[in-house]
Amino acid sequence: MQTLRTIVIASVAIAVGPAAVAQEPEVQTSQVLKDQWFTGPLVAPSPALPKAGLFVIEPYVGLSFNTGSFEASGAHATGSNQARTASLFPLFEYAITDRLTIQTLPQINYAWNGTTTTRGIIGSDLPVDLKFRFLDAVPNTIIPSWTFSAGVSFPTGAYDKLGSSLEGQGTGVWYARQGTLLQWLVAAPGNHPLRIRLWGQLQEPLNDPTVRDLSIYNTEPGFRGVADPGITATFGLSPEYGITQRWVLATDIFGSYGGGPTVHGFYNGAFFNTSYGSTASWAIAPAIEYNWSPRYGVIAGVQFNFAGHNTSSYVEPQVAVNIVF
Repeated sequence: MQTLRTIVIASVAIAVGPAAVAQEPEVQTSQVLKDQWFTGPLVAPSPALPKAGLFVIEPYVGLSFNTGSFEASGAHATGSNQARTASLFPLFEYAITDRLTIQTLPQINYAWNGTTTTRGIIGSDLPVDLKFRFLDAVPNTIIPSWTFSAGVSFPTGAYDKLGSSLEGQGTGVWYARQGTLLQWLVAAPGNHPLRIRLWGQLQEPLNDPTVRDLSIYNTEPGFRGVADPGITATFGLSPEYGITQRWVLATDIFGSYGGGPTVHGFYNGAFFNTSYGSTASWAIAPAIEYNWSPRYGVIAGVQFNFAGHNTSSYVEPQVAVNIVF
């Protein structure tokens, strides 16, 4: 009887043992994913906040250096008196419910070049979005969270009747905004958390702004007319790799497209009508994060574009602090 009991216990141990050993790394991995702290990459949007009443402030400070332009052929050209822009753009998010979040991103700028500056601090257009999370992620699986956003960009920035081209920080356009975001959280080799965002945003113009004098639409003093703006779109892939619970490497790889606007009106007594070519830009924004806790973190990096056409080339160092209340 004792021998039989020993055989049964040994058999159970052999049967259960491998399963228990196999489950241990899975439990450990799940805990590592749960304990990881993230601030979020520099450029990608974020999912709707997970709990009603949460309030997030993430002020960004950036310094943009224009380095030339990508011509219609894609060739890069340099020039003199390139613009420099210092920007402050604080992100505000508030969770209305466990799935619905409202977000806005005001921005103020000061610009200069080798010959002139803006007349003080200039504001940009103001986007306001609602974000709804339709699907929650299942960590370490192929199931992501899915957030859809919709909103409006208010034309609060200066765009015409400018004192100099540096003051053109707006568009004069009411834009309808839509966006989508997928986010996965998985374990990379070595049991390091890897968070991946795949995202896209689209802006469609709701009006044709009147244009007077010097403007962002390449018109000169004395011009009177209307601009017919095109759509704009941005899409990207943004991974974050947890080195430790506090230290994270992040990057954004993204492209943007702008439909070329048409401008028509009168200049120097003659009818003026022209269409500008579409614009495109490919950019990357590597960064490093440090998180004191799940509620406080900082991220610093540099954003720059490396290819495109009919657009300026730039380098923009940035730093941001993420605070969750």
